[in-house]
Amino acid sequence: MKAGLSGRNVELIRRLRDYAVLIVLLAICAYLAVATDTFASIRNLANVSEQISVVGIVAMGMTMLLISANLDLSVGGQVALIGVVIARVMNGVGIWPALVAAVLVGLVLGLVNGLIVTRLKVNSLVATLGSGLAFGGFAFLASGSQPIVLADRALQAFMSGHFAAVPVPTWIFLAAIAFSAWFLHLTVGGRELFAIGANAEAARYAGIRVDRVALIPFVFTGVFCAFAAMILTALLNTASPNAGAQLPLQVIAAVVVGGVSIAGGRGTIFMAVVGVLLIGVVGNGFNLLNIDPTYQNIFTGVIIVVAVAIDSAMRALGARASAPADSADPAP
Repeated sequence: MKAGLSGRNVELIRRLRDYAVLIVLLAICAYLAVATDTFASIRNLANVSEQISVVGIVAMGMTMLLISANLDLSVGGQVALIGVVIARVMNGVGIWPALVAAVLVGLVLGLVNGLIVTRLKVNSLVATLGSGLAFGGFAFLASGSQPIVLADRALQAFMSGHFAAVPVPTWIFLAAIAFSAWFLHLTVGGRELFAIGANAEAARYAGIRVDRVALIPFVFTGVFCAFAAMILTALLNTASPNAGAQLPLQVIAAVVVGGVSIAGGRGTIFMAVVGVLLIGVVGNGFNLLNIDPTYQNIFTGVIIVVAVAIDSAMRALGARASAPADSADPAP
């Protein structure tokens, strides 16, 4: 009899892989704390948390999308367009109308993406690649292809502030983590996202309204992009139509390296947060050690490929474990 790999062993390997990312993060932090004089300082750690807030907030939405077997490549275009809207409205009528407009525009952009995918049945990669180009084009049109400087520094002053020694953008990131963890892990809608990502047809037969549920993370991602745009525009005091150009790569890299499956059906908010922290700490370490930023791009590309390869291997192991063992040949 030919025995297959047991499900218990597969689960053990999977758990080791999940915690391996956290171990790597802690090891890098320990190394940087010893190798530099500034990494472990309160000021530097606060700066790191502030720097990762934009990627981290959008990563919460991307995590839910990947779990549902979708993704959104338009997040860079969304952040750019929403940032231009913030600048235009704020310079015209003030900060509060600008913030309300940002959330509404983010909600609409996310809804557009979701409807294209769920109603028109366009693959999410193709749909959001196209919509991202369109959103970026609208950002250039709305800005006149020029950065827009905020006339009022009220938003910058607010986002540059600290509460209990923690930067305001970090608090917004923490709020996004709390909301995403609640929805994904403690609500029926979150459990349905896992079911859809694992097997959409089976979820439909089980009575789940697949299209309606799959629409939700697109809308969440649009709203998260609005908050990310607020932070980015405030910290720069400028809205640029080029803002967010690298955001899709950074967000997907963080989420995937954290252990969220790009094939859908598996992942946690904790995994995504660890991935965001790892990318942020590595970037900060490159700066502190005066390493050419080009190598950071190489590192990011490599870890994406490695993370996806490991995920594919884990799925193959899971399939082998669930397959019935070969039966022995019958006696003559």
